[in-house]
Amino acid sequence: MPVDVKGIDVVDACVEKCSKHPTKVIEYFCWSCDTLGCSACITTNHRQCQNIDHIPDIVIDLEKDDEFKKFAEYFDKKLTVLKERKDEINSRKTELEEMKKQAKAELKKQRDNINKFFDQLESEMDKKITDIDKNNKDTLKAASDRCKIIHDELNKIKSTIETNRKNGKKCELFITMKGSKPEIAKLDSQFEMLYEESRVQRYKLVTSAQTEKIMKNTTEICRMLTAKLVSEIDVSCCNDEEIPCIRGMSAVQRHYLAVTDNDNKAVKIIDTRTGRVTSEINVDCDSIWGVSNIKREQIIVSRTSYEPEFKSKLLSLTVSASGALSEGNVISTIEPTYDLVAIAQHLIVVHYNKIKVLNMHGNVLKTIRCVTSDFSSIAVSPDKKPIYLTNYDNIKLCNKYDLAWRGHSHLHGQESYTSKRYNSRQ
Repeated sequence: MPVDVKGIDVVDACVEKCSKHPTKVIEYFCWSCDTLGCSACITTNHRQCQNIDHIPDIVIDLEKDDEFKKFAEYFDKKLTVLKERKDEINSRKTELEEMKKQAKAELKKQRDNINKFFDQLESEMDKKITDIDKNNKDTLKAASDRCKIIHDELNKIKSTIETNRKNGKKCELFITMKGSKPEIAKLDSQFEMLYEESRVQRYKLVTSAQTEKIMKNTTEICRMLTAKLVSEIDVSCCNDEEIPCIRGMSAVQRHYLAVTDNDNKAVKIIDTRTGRVTSEINVDCDSIWGVSNIKREQIIVSRTSYEPEFKSKLLSLTVSASGALSEGNVISTIEPTYDLVAIAQHLIVVHYNKIKVLNMHGNVLKTIRCVTSDFSSIAVSPDKKPIYLTNYDNIKLCNKYDLAWRGHSHLHGQESYTSKRYNSRQ
């Protein structure tokens, strides 16, 4: 081993033995083949290669190399993602317990209303809950175990990098960087498996129709409704400049989903059968908010612009049978509209601390104010009466309004409303 190699101290010299030639040290890198090797490897297998360098010559400015920077940053990023995933798994464990608690509470409530005839059925349903809960916990435990394995592997390689950097062993850093590619590919594969393995089956109990009719023919005490993530849809497009940020979503036509992407200022149509974006329209605005279905083929979107002057508008769009978007009418509003929903040819729009009822021409028919709440989202019950609003500062507070039509005056275009507000913790 030489004492000095072109000014590089022997501490930073190549010391790792070649797997093919145990008596030789890996000290060359072939750029043409992207391969490490010893002098025997280069002589034997790389005679025709024109771009071969001595590793001590390569690593003089290794810390400034973009590839090395990305290599070193990879582990910090992955560890951060892994921590987020672990936190999510722990959160799901709590969620599982809450689901089980609510399900068993509902089971007991229903069981108290019937006689001992249902004891065995209760036991069978309890076993189903326990089995699903056990399967969910086993799923999350497997995911947690995989997290630990990935964590240990990442820390192992990261520790080697930090040790070599601290000791100034740039050659070893370079060798580790190049030699770790298979391991990194394996880690990426493990991450993909982690997302799949951490999916749990959701469930809750609802009243069985049989218990409400006749006990004689009852074969189950409750109906168990389960839900599990089937697929995820990537709403990004090739024209996107930012990571999509979805603020609104509404079903349209028969197989399409309309979403508002605020960060890319676009309205996108997704074919739910294929999970692909079929079309998009970029909207000239500073913020794009909610979207609602007006009728089978038409949606309406709220948007806001601040420069050169403040403008808040509702834009109607038509979605063809093939999923293509086209622009329609524009309705101007005085205040920013955060969310909206269409009911019986009327629009209910959500502002900062109020909601308004508009006709399709944008005329205000009714205003409901609430100075203590900052509304952000809205939903309407199937019977078209109760309206549910989320509180921006406290999402656990559900503000419920009931808009009651008076008589039949709305059939003649003279709408009148009364409003009543209820607050409930949910």
